[in-house]
Amino acid sequence: MRALGLTACLAVAVLAVPAIASAQEEEPRPLPPLAPSPHDDLGRALARGELDEAGYALERARSVFQLARARREWGDVERAGRRDATMLLRDLALRVDELTGADRTAARRLLARPDGGGVPIGNGWTSSESANSPLCSLVPGVELCLHWVDGPGDPAAPDPVDDDPFNGIPDFVDLALATLEYVWAREIGDLGYRAPLSDGDSSNDGGDGRLDVYLEDLGSAQVFGYCTSDDPDAGSDVYAVSAYCVLDEDFREFGTAHSPQEFLEVTAAHEFHHASQFAYDWLEDSWLLEGTAANIEETVFPEVDDNVNFLSYSPLTRPWSALDRGGLGDSEYGAWIFWRFLEEKVAGDPAILREIWERVDAHDPDPATPGDEPPDDYSLRALRRELGQRGHAFADVFARFGVVNRRGSYADGDTAGYPVPPLSRVFRIGGGAGWKPERRTRLQHLATRFFAFVPRATAPRRGDLRLRLTVPRHGGRASVLVVRRDGTTTSRVYRKEGTLGRRVEFGRARVKRVELALSNGSTRTRCWRDTVPPSYSCYGTPRDNRRLFRFRVRLAP
Repeated sequence: MRALGLTACLAVAVLAVPAIASAQEEEPRPLPPLAPSPHDDLGRALARGELDEAGYALERARSVFQLARARREWGDVERAGRRDATMLLRDLALRVDELTGADRTAARRLLARPDGGGVPIGNGWTSSESANSPLCSLVPGVELCLHWVDGPGDPAAPDPVDDDPFNGIPDFVDLALATLEYVWAREIGDLGYRAPLSDGDSSNDGGDGRLDVYLEDLGSAQVFGYCTSDDPDAGSDVYAVSAYCVLDEDFREFGTAHSPQEFLEVTAAHEFHHASQFAYDWLEDSWLLEGTAANIEETVFPEVDDNVNFLSYSPLTRPWSALDRGGLGDSEYGAWIFWRFLEEKVAGDPAILREIWERVDAHDPDPATPGDEPPDDYSLRALRRELGQRGHAFADVFARFGVVNRRGSYADGDTAGYPVPPLSRVFRIGGGAGWKPERRTRLQHLATRFFAFVPRATAPRRGDLRLRLTVPRHGGRASVLVVRRDGTTTSRVYRKEGTLGRRVEFGRARVKRVELALSNGSTRTRCWRDTVPPSYSCYGTPRDNRRLFRFRVRLAP
């Protein structure tokens, strides 16, 4: 979640040139598409052509911090999500050069650092920085500074209570710095992610090179925080940039599900991860950016579980939706459960996610030296290649993901209340030896549907169920789960594509139900083709949507 200062607005505008070549793609790489628009009057104005992309990006960013103003001008405008500021401000930063006059001035004010960053403040502090600010970490290797104000009556000022009268620093500032130091130690020190790049070339902070974090009254806009960049080196072929971050000054406006300290902890983990991601590629696909940031909340602060809220739009609740789709509700955030699955069930080690980020790395520290270009894969290609190097076929892993979701076997699932994917249909199977009518279903790419077969009272006490399946090529998979009356469950993923027959236990004396999971694990995509929401991996068009699956069943004695 991020914003840009004046220097970035001038530099990042170069990114608006549409023909950007990727190191790994022959086709040109366009700008990321706009974050999908809600079904409100702003979204309708964009659809009708009353606003172009740049104008829409400005008005949507305004709505984050100035919702009442946006509603007076546009009517029915939805409130942005608590973590949506990142993508919305990125949309604006990439299109600011297309604006003119007062609109460009307004955009620069929205995108400025809270202290102004050389721009007349339009969305920042209303008083000068505290005399004791910034407070910089003294922990070796932790290169960050915390900035705040203490002006009387300034809503951005943290609570002045200071239980240590000798240091003159508000307790919340001390807590925020200690939290950020812990997050740095875990994400950079323990997990091995790249530290945020130096902002030493930025004119806005004196060029000291350390990550700057600002405390600001974001809670009044129901925003937790954001990270962004004012890196003057950003340009048509530079995707790895320095960062700065902004966090709420007290976290008291977000309800009582968690304490202010817990909200601070998971927000710091999430937003700092964005600062690290920017050191790889800040224009990556949203399901990778936001999904891994939401997942790292669980990795760094496993006891808080605030990211469970994102599962309301996720493969656990909408398994029939594409995993890599950005902008279906909070789908890019809800994708964190897939990254958790990789970390917990496939690799048994969070390092797998860092290694995927190393494959999307676009940071070239010495562009003048040929032959050492970074890999610069896009999200889905990096994921597929990392799994391949570990000996896994992506389609098999994706099918197993569906099985794990239905079994609800995550380490934190029971205590945190993870939902279980719904069944698309339940079939009750009784007596009769013939084949039941064929059933058909079509699946989007990276999507799964679940069906259940339940033995009726007329079914044999002992016996099997025969399944005849037709599974499409390019990633189609079928998996079967046998749920027994004694509480045990067995499962198997069938890797064969085409027509196959299987026989599974089905006697009503022992079996409660048999579940069939059909998954479309195709990763085939035409990249850099789609510049309008919703967005998928590499802003592309999936090649294998609505693939047809067929199945029939019969009782077998």
